[in-house]
Amino acid sequence: NSPYMWPLKWAADYESHSMPAYTDEVVFHAKGRTYYALDKNWKRSDTVYQKGVLRTIGQSPCSEEDIDPDFAEKGLLGCWKNQTDYMTTMLHLGNMMYFLSYRDNVTDALRPGETDPSKIDECISIDLAVIGNIRPDWFLDKRGDDTDVQYLGNQHVYYSDENRTSIPKLVKQWRKKDFASQYFVMSMMGNPPNRMENNATDNIPVEDTLHWPLILNIPGEGFGDDQLQVYRNHALLTDDDDDLFTLVQRYEAMGGVCGNARGGDDDASDIGPPVLEEEAYIPSDLEVDPNSWVSNEYTFSPVWQVPTQEMGDENDDDGGDDAASAAASSGKATTRVSDRLTVQSCHDTATNTIDLSFHFHDIAPSSTTALLPWMAIGYRSSDVCAMTPLEGGSTPLVLVATPPNESAPTVYKTELPPEAKSMSSEAFATMYANMVPLEDVEGDVVYGDVVLESALLADPTAAARASSPFGGEDDVVSLRYRQSLDEDSAPDAMYLMYAIGMSSELGIHETRGCFELVSFPVCMTDGEDAVQVEIDGNNSDGERENGEEGADASSSGMVTARAASALSSAVIAMAVFGVMV
Repeated sequence: NSPYMWPLKWAADYESHSMPAYTDEVVFHAKGRTYYALDKNWKRSDTVYQKGVLRTIGQSPCSEEDIDPDFAEKGLLGCWKNQTDYMTTMLHLGNMMYFLSYRDNVTDALRPGETDPSKIDECISIDLAVIGNIRPDWFLDKRGDDTDVQYLGNQHVYYSDENRTSIPKLVKQWRKKDFASQYFVMSMMGNPPNRMENNATDNIPVEDTLHWPLILNIPGEGFGDDQLQVYRNHALLTDDDDDLFTLVQRYEAMGGVCGNARGGDDDASDIGPPVLEEEAYIPSDLEVDPNSWVSNEYTFSPVWQVPTQEMGDENDDDGGDDAASAAASSGKATTRVSDRLTVQSCHDTATNTIDLSFHFHDIAPSSTTALLPWMAIGYRSSDVCAMTPLEGGSTPLVLVATPPNESAPTVYKTELPPEAKSMSSEAFATMYANMVPLEDVEGDVVYGDVVLESALLADPTAAARASSPFGGEDDVVSLRYRQSLDEDSAPDAMYLMYAIGMSSELGIHETRGCFELVSFPVCMTDGEDAVQVEIDGNNSDGERENGEEGADASSSGMVTARAASALSSAVIAMAVFGVMV
């Protein structure tokens, strides 16, 4: 109910310009009208003009002669457009996206908002799996994984009105960080027309009381160029306007067919967003700058509570007592990665192993199968948050999973292939086939003392309960193991990622993230004094906040490490760890 959220049903003319990073050169220009019915997860966009090279994903099919060869060499999609005298339509309905072109010989001129399905010449579709439309308050809060928001307040800007005349406008602005560690800038109208008339209420249409979206700055998210989009001629829609969005349904009822944009059949590889090469990352001028970014959530909702600022340790948050207790009892560094994962780490100098404990929170068995979801820890090859190594190959995984025809999870070692990003059933079958119980792994790195504990399991062991600071919580699954080291000392950093599945079967996850472990105090033995170690899991700039590089608990009494959760670009996370580039 925030006055600054988008209406559920609305429409507006749009005009957008695309600019590559490090330049103000406009390489693409488009105009049209967009329509939303967000209460039904529907969006429509009628484009009447587009010229230049459009470099992004989620665009209409591109003929071979219009493909940008330089962009194609990078594994990306760039398409030259020269649409100046006809209209095309995109419909995003739930998880399905449709691209419509119209017949040349239609009697009536085509205009935005066309609802006659007999005028359609061709319909192309893409199944985007879990990708739907945005929620109307998407930019106001930081709900979701690896996201943040920065309310900026009021600012006067020059706004291009219906006559393409630049006029001053007051806007309220929010920055919204996505999981690609890039950000959108949403500028909402500050002074609706009724406020301009001293808050007049008599005979004022509801449209004149709304804070409409005016300007949206859109990052390329690693797949293309940044965009600046302006909205004009806003209008509210009602249920009577649903025929705008049912065009495809009525076209198919007439016998029309919407072909697959990827030219495939119903194989799982043709589902989800396009899969690009990991190294094909396009920079953006809207990358999060840690020197300027400040988390500041403010929604103006009447039911939203302003966070209170309490005196005390700035690192205190939910789970802090558990983390402190864990550190006091084991001497381990405790990293709160997210609301769903807490990690403990220390270096056992006697065995030259790293002792790791991963506590997955808010875990619930399936209501239909009673099985726990899969949980995974991935070992990244560098500080780049990528699903698989940029140099190619698979990512090593420690996987908590219930194999087919089994009823309880086991801890395995396996590999995550790049093909999993497209939800390939063959890739998941390969992952199952390559699973080896973690304690049975042979090679340069071996694992021992593997313990899986949870009140959700049939028979948690007493030893496991004693090792977990969350043993009394019913929705926590704790995984502990020791990992051998090649060197005689603890690593400077371990680059990891995690995911929690939506079900027991390998596939789409419900949460994921990247993080680093940089603190490995010496593991305690019986009789030693505990070392209090606290970790700030929200420091995303990669620099330690206390002490010099390499400082440890014994020298400072408290060390700070980061749990960086900046995912590089993708439009959505898919498969096991998502499409991370």
